[in-house]
Amino acid sequence: MRKRLRIALGVALAGALVAPATVLGVHLAHPRDEDGYLAYLKRYGDPGSDDPVPVLPPAADLVAEGEAACDWMRDQPYALWRTDARYHFHAVYQRYEQHLAGRSPRWGSALPEMGSVTSGAWAHLCPAEWELRQPRRRPFAPPPD
Repeated sequence: MRKRLRIALGVALAGALVAPATVLGVHLAHPRDEDGYLAYLKRYGDPGSDDPVPVLPPAADLVAEGEAACDWMRDQPYALWRTDARYHFHAVYQRYEQHLAGRSPRWGSALPEMGSVTSGAWAHLCPAEWELRQPRRRPFAPPPD
């Protein structure tokens, strides 16, 4: 009887540790890259042109706006195995735009454009948060070639 209880407790403990270990592993595999974020905004901050943005606003303002997008992302539910359309990038971004309700960034109407700031932030400032919120049809399948 005691042996079965120990085995059951061991299985329960292992199961309880899987989720935190997975989240920690995702955070270790997707580190924050502030320099990559600023380089992304320099290169892709103007969606209407293939040229880099000539002059960026102060880095502190860009990082603060990116952090706001990351904070919002942290409040969103994990997608895990759910694959509905509401978990895909465009739907998530539209919800974020609604959250902003037309508020302009600290630098006003100058470049970079807010869509670039948001996508750059999710890709470089909080990539683990975005990774945990992407839908997975087959979570343990290898990535496609």
